[in-house]
Amino acid sequence: MLSTKTKLLLIAALAFVVVAGSMTSDALSRSSKTGAVVGGLIAGAAIGAAISSANHPTTVYVEERSKPKPNKWGESFSPKPGVRCYPGQHACYNADGAYNANWTHKVYAR
Repeated sequence: MLSTKTKLLLIAALAFVVVAGSMTSDALSRSSKTGAVVGGLIAGAAIGAAISSANHPTTVYVEERSKPKPNKWGESFSPKPGVRCYPGQHACYNADGAYNANWTHKVYAR
């Protein structure tokens, strides 16, 4: 079996021969760039096909994801009974849900 490098060289040589043979002397005398473009496309496609047919590793390694950071909105604490403070909001509330400006200032006004 041929190696990948040998396949690439053979395909590139074949593409060159096909393009060079298809160009007429009239096209060469007018400095037509069409043949060069077509040859480049054929050679590029051949090289790309040869590269993509190479053996790829079958084992895929995936890094472990780090644990998500804790949600500050759910981490509340109580500086005194009947008062809840929420670090995500930087605010404290009474047990009935009313905003407590006094405890908010004491805890977060630093």
